[in-house]
Amino acid sequence: MLFTSLQWLVFLLTVFILYHVTPVRFRRWVMLGSSFVFYASWNWRYLALLVAHILVDWTCGYLLGNSNDPRRRKLILTFSIIFNLSSLAVFKYYGLIFNSVTPLGIHLPAPSLSLPLGISFFAFESLSYSIDVYRRTMEPFKSPLELALFVTWFPHLIAGPIIRPSMMRSQLKNQYDVTRERFFTGAELMLRGYAKKLLIADRLALVVNPVFANPSHFTSLELIIAVYAYAFQIYCDFSAYTDIARGASRWFNIELPENFDHPYESTSITEFWRRWHMTLSHWLRDYLYIPLGGNRKGRARTYANIMITMLLGGLWHGASWTFMVWGGLHGLCLSVERLLGVNVQGPTGKIARVGRQILTFHLVCLGWIFFRNRTFQSAGEMLRGIFAAKFWISPPELFPTLGAVVLIILYCVFSYAGRHLTLPDMEQSWPRQIAVAVGCSLVLIAFMVFGASSNVFIYFQF
Repeated sequence: MLFTSLQWLVFLLTVFILYHVTPVRFRRWVMLGSSFVFYASWNWRYLALLVAHILVDWTCGYLLGNSNDPRRRKLILTFSIIFNLSSLAVFKYYGLIFNSVTPLGIHLPAPSLSLPLGISFFAFESLSYSIDVYRRTMEPFKSPLELALFVTWFPHLIAGPIIRPSMMRSQLKNQYDVTRERFFTGAELMLRGYAKKLLIADRLALVVNPVFANPSHFTSLELIIAVYAYAFQIYCDFSAYTDIARGASRWFNIELPENFDHPYESTSITEFWRRWHMTLSHWLRDYLYIPLGGNRKGRARTYANIMITMLLGGLWHGASWTFMVWGGLHGLCLSVERLLGVNVQGPTGKIARVGRQILTFHLVCLGWIFFRNRTFQSAGEMLRGIFAAKFWISPPELFPTLGAVVLIILYCVFSYAGRHLTLPDMEQSWPRQIAVAVGCSLVLIAFMVFGASSNVFIYFQF
């Protein structure tokens, strides 16, 4: 069920009511059962895969917690890593492997499995539990129920944010009634997410999709605006999912981490990755870059570790070589910035800062061309079209193209104003809480108007 469907709202309200009428000691079971129902609504057959990840990694965590033999502990962790990565290889990357080796005369069975929803997210989170127990940074969960709740919690199950087991563990101890403040701030977060998804991201998709589908049919200016539109589409789309997930979780006393911090205001690619998909950045840093050696083994090894991390980070997003190019471009920029000693905090001068923000934004947009296109041919067509110097808008594209520009400008204006307005304290402000309730009602009307054409969240495919 999509977050932008009435089915989701009915489900969320039903679970919320059931949660609060259930005795405290049974509320974890309500949370777990609702999470399984939510995932089964997409494809019940893959529930077995989800449960297998939970049971395998809980067993590995239990064995790791009860063993002091270094060799045995390494074998247990290795098994967990192999199981999780093998699951990704079979369900997510087998098609890429098949398409890559077939031209070489290597014949493999044709891929026939569909991609389980959210596999990249729950595989990473389940694996992080085994690694944390191995590192002794946390004690193993006493029962599979705790790990299952950490992995399957339904608001974040499909597309994050990626959370750490220790973060969920501490919050699961508090299963009391939600406060008025948490209820309304959660509703406000969801309202913000729905606005970004329905009114910005899905409207920009009407311009982005036809241009990326046939880039050779559009002028240079139309292509450039479409790339800008995609940059804001993917940001509004993904951050909208995070806002809705965080807001819904607050109704159950679960606080999920921020995932975005105005990334297009970054003055370098290094700063961009501290602001974009922050939970994935932290995961890659802590579980891949640092274990590879980080910056502790010399300059050449540091650059190699950066490239490996970003290439694999690109591949994590999807089974296509264009994702690796996207990751490689970011890895190259990170390496060059490190080589040149670029100040992550940015210059103090306003003009220099704006200049670096513009440069960084366009480097990010260059990467989005490869991220959005699934073949090098289509990405190449778009790049050739952009540099063809045809700077006009054809009459059929005038209205949608200018509409995309207006949407981007309006979003930037309202985003800036929202961060610089002084708002009353939510806990003490009944008028603002009533306004949120009215806003949520208006969102329901927006569902009826826009819902039929609402797109699946972009990160569902990862």
